[in-house]
Amino acid sequence: MIDIGTKYQASVFGNFADIEPTPDIISKVMILFHDKSLIPGTVQETSQRDAGQPLRLRISSPNDEWNISFLTQRINIEKKSIDPKGQNLGPIKDFIKESCDFFERILSEFKKKGNRVALITGGLLREMTHDRLNHIYCRLFKPISFYDENIPFEWNSRSAAKLILNAGELAEKVNVITIINRIQGHMAQSQSLSKFDRIEVAFDINTTQENPETRFDMTFINAFFSEAYKIRVKILQKLEELFND
Repeated sequence: MIDIGTKYQASVFGNFADIEPTPDIISKVMILFHDKSLIPGTVQETSQRDAGQPLRLRISSPNDEWNISFLTQRINIEKKSIDPKGQNLGPIKDFIKESCDFFERILSEFKKKGNRVALITGGLLREMTHDRLNHIYCRLFKPISFYDENIPFEWNSRSAAKLILNAGELAEKVNVITIINRIQGHMAQSQSLSKFDRIEVAFDINTTQENPETRFDMTFINAFFSEAYKIRVKILQKLEELFND
């Protein structure tokens, strides 16, 4: 259903303050990822609780496709689009598999566990006619008379729900957030820019903040990402049924 991927990010939250951009730590991390041709660098961390905005370790592929940021309280793994259509991103399932491999390397080497996990993804649906886009708006919303007579050219919908994820001895509350937007913009195409008017679907699936205890090992992290993938597929299937009706 997703035509163009726009965001692939996997995150594990915890205490990672000691994974700093020092020569010893950089050397350890580069050995961990010797097979991935990643380059060490830094990223400035922005935090409301730390006015110092410290520099944190980041390793990236030369073309910026892969980025792993070791922030104070989270590790972010991002895969970025390097072409207008995002063809390099590949299936989300493959991104999850590779991200779990990366997390396992890191958490094992530094003897860490997490206290939250998140999968954040986004993408644009295929091009649709103006009438189809308006029809979808009416299917998603029950507009007041003004917007029934004057269909909006931009709109957004955000839904957040909770469920329980069971993995081994852990039963964790998980937030499932789905955002659906109609957006316009310009997309690079060959040597020019082309206008687009599409529906964007984004997901933020994450464990809740209620329990700050550091308890998530790779058994749970793998289970979380597997379940998050299934939830995402299920919601996309339901949206496709709704949009094609």
